[in-house]
Amino acid sequence: MLTIKYEKKSTASFVSHIDVLRTLGRIFARADVKVGFSEGFNPHMLIFCSPANAVGVNSECEYVTIASSEQKDICEKFNTFAPEGFKAVKHFVTEKNPNLAKHVTNAEYIFRGKGIGKADFNRLLKSDVFEISYEDKNGVKTKDFRSYVISLEKVDDDAFKALLKFGNDNLRPDRFLEGFFKFFDMPPVEVDCLKTQAFCGDKTVDEFLETSV
Repeated sequence: MLTIKYEKKSTASFVSHIDVLRTLGRIFARADVKVGFSEGFNPHMLIFCSPANAVGVNSECEYVTIASSEQKDICEKFNTFAPEGFKAVKHFVTEKNPNLAKHVTNAEYIFRGKGIGKADFNRLLKSDVFEISYEDKNGVKTKDFRSYVISLEKVDDDAFKALLKFGNDNLRPDRFLEGFFKFFDMPPVEVDCLKTQAFCGDKTVDEFLETSV
């Protein structure tokens, strides 16, 4: 199996997960990368993605696994046919599908916006409760997400890092920000969000893949 780590930035950050799958399929087809297909009446390209990134969030750490052993110039081929905002940066070879959709547990983000780095992060980290109200298909809900916020670290007066739960059980960055402004009684400001790292337990995804080779 071949796993490619790629960036998803700028206009690409607004591409939904379903459309990302379609885009990746077109990239591999146009690059003439030999990818295995499923069996049955409706065969499809065997492509497996890391957990879906929130729409509008730039990312330096997206991953796609394909049923292929074709390594030569794979990142160059990917980038030649990738649309704007998609860029392959590294590849890994594993004997089996690493199933990142199952194993990814956390993600690190950098949030950047005027004055947000001045917050007293220890107050949130020492708090027992971090409630966020949000709306889904069943209506408005309020949930305690304190256990979903693993760490917070100031970068400068206008930025901070946050390690949040990510994967099957996750806290979306946009919902985190809503709770953040409410918790600190801060007026909302425009914030840029960049996902810089994803983790499988205490290992980065890169480390997880390297030890799965």
